Amino acid sequence: MVYLNILWVVVTLLAYLSPYSNPKNLWPLSVIAVFYPWLLLGNVLFIIFWLFNKLRFSLISLITIIVGINYIQGFIGLNSTGYMSSPGQLEILSYNTQNLNYIYRAVDNKDERAQQFFSFMKDFEDVDFICTQELGIRSIELWNKKLKYPYMFAPEEIGPVIFSKHPIQNKGQIHSSTSTINSCIWVDVNVNGSNYRIYNLHMESNKITMTAERVIKEGNIQNRETWSGVKSIIQRYRDNASVRIGHAERIRAHMHESPYPIILAGDFNDVPLSYLYDLIKGDMQDSFVEKGRGLGTTFAGKIPALRIDYILVSDQFKVLEHQILREGFSDHYPVKAVVSLRE
Repeated sequence: MVYLNILWVVVTLLAYLSPYSNPKNLWPLSVIAVFYPWLLLGNVLFIIFWLFNKLRFSLISLITIIVGINYIQGFIGLNSTGYMSSPGQLEILSYNTQNLNYIYRAVDNKDERAQQFFSFMKDFEDVDFICTQELGIRSIELWNKKLKYPYMFAPEEIGPVIFSKHPIQNKGQIHSSTSTINSCIWVDVNVNGSNYRIYNLHMESNKITMTAERVIKEGNIQNRETWSGVKSIIQRYRDNASVRIGHAERIRAHMHESPYPIILAGDFNDVPLSYLYDLIKGDMQDSFVEKGRGLGTTFAGKIPALRIDYILVSDQFKVLEHQILREGFSDHYPVKAVVSLRE
């Protein structure tokens, strides 16, 4: 058990190095970091085990957790609830809608499903900005019919879309090198005399969901096909992590030139303990870290404990609230934040 504990700690420490290791050069650390929630849980279980056996060995995992204490906030929110609303506050919703497949893939109850979905979305009709990912032309038409937002930016047939309650003054797109679905769009808006820049991004997908779900459902460690599936998952994650970094570098450079406070929302397809997250976040605030509560899971598929959807804001803002809305209309949960300018 001591040797197993030490091995577990070594892997955990390697995960801690992921934010400092560009996956273009050292991709295995990025793969390890995906499993951080489980590495954390394993260290907690080791501590409990040693408490009832040889107490001094509990320090092995306890010290490891303390060393990476800052990373826990990226996955588990420990903040209090409630905030004082203010006249100048802004509400932002980020949602990978999976192109409303919840509605369109229904065989004979599309109307019922559409009613369920848009009844849920009606609760957010007063949100200032809705940043969706994977929304296509047909879905946008249905969206506009049900939820009437006066301003919108949707440069591609399918991809990220920004719906706004406020006039759009300027807009643009930062392309991925591989697809238009995985893209980053931005708009400049004026709200009560103050200018803001809103980014909505959808980083390159890992394209592993179907394979991972098959491995989870049918996997047998003694089966060659299971290990072939695991190998495929790792290879795809490695390749697409590198693509994401190139895109993220262009996005970060564009953000650096912004003349206005920034709100950035979207699907990063990567975890908080990653080089990509660290690169995009920079010195901005993560609304979940500031005001999140409970587990930060935002992926609704069969791959557990993934937080890959974010809302980040410049330090000119104060984060008032963060919510993860666990509804089953997509393979992602929508996330919502409330912010206000600091006085």
